Amino acid sequence: MSDNQAFVQWFRGAAPYIKAHRKKTFVIMIADEFIHSEQFIGLVHDLALLNHLGIKLVILHGSRKSIDQHLSKNNIDSAFNCNIRISDSKSLPHIVQAINEVKTYLESQLSMGLLNTPMSGSDISLVSGNFVTGMPLGVIDGIDMQHSGKVRDIKHEVINELLDQNHVILLSNLGYSRTGEVFNLPAEELASEVAQALQADKLIFIQHRSDDHNWADTLSTEECRHLIENENTDFDYRSLLRQAVQAIQSNVKRVHIINQQVDGGLIMELFTRDGCGTMITNLFYEGIRDADINDVGGILGLIQPLEDGGILVERSREQLELEIGYFQVIEKDGMIIACVACIPEESSQYCELACLAVHESYRNAGLGERLLQKVEHLSRQRNIRLLFTLTTRTSHWFLEHGFVEAPDFPLPPHKQTSYNQQRSSKVMSKQI
Repeated sequence: MSDNQAFVQWFRGAAPYIKAHRKKTFVIMIADEFIHSEQFIGLVHDLALLNHLGIKLVILHGSRKSIDQHLSKNNIDSAFNCNIRISDSKSLPHIVQAINEVKTYLESQLSMGLLNTPMSGSDISLVSGNFVTGMPLGVIDGIDMQHSGKVRDIKHEVINELLDQNHVILLSNLGYSRTGEVFNLPAEELASEVAQALQADKLIFIQHRSDDHNWADTLSTEECRHLIENENTDFDYRSLLRQAVQAIQSNVKRVHIINQQVDGGLIMELFTRDGCGTMITNLFYEGIRDADINDVGGILGLIQPLEDGGILVERSREQLELEIGYFQVIEKDGMIIACVACIPEESSQYCELACLAVHESYRNAGLGERLLQKVEHLSRQRNIRLLFTLTTRTSHWFLEHGFVEAPDFPLPPHKQTSYNQQRSSKVMSKQI
């Protein structure tokens, strides 16, 4: 495929995402060490692109590294309690100065004309202000946290009005009290709170990601909890996951963690099917659902290569339409990437697990196991305690998942009539 053809294919693939993201609200938190890196200008171009595609942007920056540098330069040691910096009266002016310097630099980068760039002629209208009301953390484990704070309120209505006018909102990790005090707020926590207050469609963390960890493409909130409870999980990663879970539970649809070291990672995560980061959702992005008549074409496209290879029994479109009520599918961005049928036998207490298929690009993603679990759950609801299936090539997979070979299994009469002797399918069964 030529470069031009590859570009056309990519652009066609991106079109549904361009439509889906338009007029949606994204809260994007950027680590401050990345803001001062050489790679940051690429992200500036990408943010300008998102803005001009009609995406409502709230950008929030971290300040941890800059604060460390400012305090070190002034020979001030930071004390921490529960891994939270204690912002005392001596260090607070330097903390505020560090945060404002990051904000000023970020504003300058987002405000420049972008000449000689892919976004030449673009202009981003930035708005910042006292949108965040803070309050003191108070005393934790007997230690006064002083000017270290937490979010009390977000002026979400004002922010939404400005977003509707195509302004980009820029926030720092500072909160102001109604009595004029200033509080140092954890940036990740603030980003999560803002996303919740705005009911944002996406919360995106652009962070350094260590190669020492296996970063999953997608995580459910339950999987996040397991990682949080695992002492071997990196502390900073656990902190991000906690904020992600809290945001998802408050109806933020999706949280993304993107490696800042990948040039164009934000664009790849948002506009390609497989993304470039870790996505966390309670919607189960590749969500299992009941199939309907509109899925027939997608299922046929999925199973045809397996039928051609003799792995699945051929099903006509008419047969599939008749059986569609028995199918479960997993859909990803409008494409059916896995399916299974759970066909009960009316006169008995067992059902057939049929047409289990996973798209070749997702064979190692555990989707087959999830579909099997769904079939077992549905069967128990129907008071069915036995599954059977016919297979030619995947008997080992079924054995690994609790099935046993059952050569004497009494196939239903209609299955005996249609059984293809030439395929020599093995009959497998499982008690559930």
